[in-house]
Amino acid sequence: MVRVRFAPSPTGYLHVGNARTALFNYLFASKNFGRFIIRIEDTDTERSKKEYEESIIEDLKWLGLSWDEGPDVGGPFGPYRQTERLHLYREYSSRLLSEGKAYRCWCTKEEIEKRHLSRHQQDSGYDNYCRNLSDSQIARFEAEGRTPVIRFRVPEKKVVVNDIIRGPVTFEAGTLNDFVIMKSNNIPTFHFAVVIDDLTMQITHVIRGEDHLSNTPKHILIFEALGYNPPEFAHMSMTLGPDRTRLSKRHGATSVRQYREKGYLAEAMFNYLALLGWSSKNNQEIFSKQQLIEEFSLQACNKSNAIFDPAKLLWLNTLYLRSKPSSEIFELSIPFFEKTGYNKSDLEQHRKVIEKVIDVEKEKLKTLQDVQERTGYFISETILWNPEVAEKFKNPEFAKIFSEIRDILNAVQPFEKSHIEAAIRNFCETKNLKTGEVFHPLRFVLSGQTKGPGLFDLIELLGKQRCIKRIENFLGLKRHNL
Repeated sequence: MVRVRFAPSPTGYLHVGNARTALFNYLFASKNFGRFIIRIEDTDTERSKKEYEESIIEDLKWLGLSWDEGPDVGGPFGPYRQTERLHLYREYSSRLLSEGKAYRCWCTKEEIEKRHLSRHQQDSGYDNYCRNLSDSQIARFEAEGRTPVIRFRVPEKKVVVNDIIRGPVTFEAGTLNDFVIMKSNNIPTFHFAVVIDDLTMQITHVIRGEDHLSNTPKHILIFEALGYNPPEFAHMSMTLGPDRTRLSKRHGATSVRQYREKGYLAEAMFNYLALLGWSSKNNQEIFSKQQLIEEFSLQACNKSNAIFDPAKLLWLNTLYLRSKPSSEIFELSIPFFEKTGYNKSDLEQHRKVIEKVIDVEKEKLKTLQDVQERTGYFISETILWNPEVAEKFKNPEFAKIFSEIRDILNAVQPFEKSHIEAAIRNFCETKNLKTGEVFHPLRFVLSGQTKGPGLFDLIELLGKQRCIKRIENFLGLKRHNL
């Protein structure tokens, strides 16, 4: 059975590049009726935080991923946090020591660097100094009270990584120095822990970023030293920004959490991440989750770097928003209303109005944040008029126009768009006023905005009483010099 894993370090929020790795593992497992495992690599105790682990789990669930085993759901190969598996790493490192496939090293960083400088070599790697120490040398180091690390004894052999995406990648003999597998504090290094975890959790395929390709020979050698066949490897292309540099803060939002907070839809993010470094046979771009599972294959992944384009993600998000019913958009936008002071019960009272506004404005919505920004003034009891804009309408001429429109609106029956439009256009014609001289100021008075839905849609959605009240409030503010 196919068994794959996603193993994040809880040292920050879920990066979109890591989310893409998780997604590819999920798609591969689902496609092959396998098992998808979440494993937390938290041996960096200084930087690892419980809050980051919780946020990673939460963001993966939001994205639409589910898993068969993990720290939150358990499983037959647990525990699923590395700090709870330390006994395993110590057991396997002791085995390698006893078999002569690893050795204790007492060298300090300063000594290693000093020997490197004396050799005048560009390679700053370890020189295998402690590989064949005599008993007296070992005794001297122990007498000094030094605490050793454990290094893996790298055999002199060529290592070939048969990568599913990249094909065979050869690492010649002599390119690796003896590397540390257990630190002096008895904590495993990444290279050792990841192998022991993959071995004991029976991982069949390791799907990860290209930046790990150079680590893979080390991992293969450890598997072989322990007498096991390594899993199959697939190294995905790197996720870069639009300028083709590594995706970072200078490109804007880089974590899934940030995109959630900006009001992006999980389905759009799921769809977009799947397209990074992978494409379908017919270059289709819009997929349901099930379609992606059926279409996905590692062989169709690109070797070239994937470019994360925020503009394309926003475009895709817009399409997904337009496809949703207004009732669902309303539910999804509630948290964004709540951030600006609304409570859920008040929103429910205005549900019909908000959904009608969403219907009118749907083509202009790009994220869920836009829903609150474009509909909030329809349900707010108070409007904050920008003083600089309001200043333009602080004269008796506009006061007279607004007062007359108030009376016209009060008389419109029924209070529907066509009747409202006919009444106001008739007013402009009778008073010999250009529509722009009336429509734009009226929109501002009623909404505090200079753009939005059509004016007559706006008036109908606001309702007669709210329109009259806002005009009167604006006129009242004028008398108090705003």
